[in-house]
Amino acid sequence: MAIIITTPGFGAAARGSPPGISPVHPDVNFGAGMQPFSLLLLAKLRPENNTGLGSDTVTGTVIPTQVAGRKILWVVNTYLTDKLTEDELKTIMDHRDKFEFTIGVGDRRTGLAQRFKIATDWHGEDVTGRILTPDPIINDQNYYHTLTFSGKSGQMSVTDKHYGTNQYGSIRYFTVRYKP
Repeated sequence: MAIIITTPGFGAAARGSPPGISPVHPDVNFGAGMQPFSLLLLAKLRPENNTGLGSDTVTGTVIPTQVAGRKILWVVNTYLTDKLTEDELKTIMDHRDKFEFTIGVGDRRTGLAQRFKIATDWHGEDVTGRILTPDPIINDQNYYHTLTFSGKSGQMSVTDKHYGTNQYGSIRYFTVRYKP
């Protein structure tokens, strides 16, 4: 792309445009540039590449709660048909302000699919011991799904306290979306 620097009384300035930098061609826009992330990466994050996502009517793919950490890449890829690479996840983690993470938790038992909620208080930031809200059930049977997430270590864990420790809770939904 060629850039023309105009001066008052010459070229574009003589036709009524203010002085400054102007594109040679009227169809060239400043600020429009190359996509900062590969099209392949963005395609992997599109909803049509998700698989096994749970809801309040379908259990979906269940990842049981546990104290031990899991690789974030493994959790993300559990819900993708075309899986992310380590480098692609690193790109996402290095630019988290451009991506939104969503986690859904609930009961792992198939007969209790309705006990499911998308957490509204977490979107990809590092946390330690964050109780995800809303809880899948509100009364004396709360799950208290608790998230620890570290982009630096690449590890995460979700625990629950529903009728004991890590008995029935689970991750049932996990997505990463690009925020243009």
